[in-house]
Amino acid sequence: MEKKLQTTLSEIGVVSEVKLLNTSIGEYGVELTNGRRLVVNLSWRACSCKWWQLRELPCLHGMAVIENQKLWLYDLVDDCYKASTQGRIYLNSIHPMETHDSTEVDDGTGMVIGGEELDDGFNRRILPPNNP
Repeated sequence: MEKKLQTTLSEIGVVSEVKLLNTSIGEYGVELTNGRRLVVNLSWRACSCKWWQLRELPCLHGMAVIENQKLWLYDLVDDCYKASTQGRIYLNSIHPMETHDSTEVDDGTGMVIGGEELDDGFNRRILPPNNP
């Protein structure tokens, strides 16, 4: 497994160098250990590998440039992933539920306790799932 991972990393390449190409548009050249060269544009939030454009999250090449320039990654992640946006999306659509009649599991026995209205078949020992 370790040998396969090393082969994969050598095929993919790791960022070895970051060079400034164009200051006015925030364009950087990224060279990988396998000789591949990519272009990262911070202004457009784009990389020639297309990962950033497809997922709206910086790719490894983009993160290498962000780290090289000592920028904050959070500023370059699309707003749809940020907690403030998620809060606005789900505002008034998720409501808390009352749990005063929920059952509990006895730590010592693993048996469900409470919920006297449950039948005997339900009050059984909780076991981890079977792994084939």
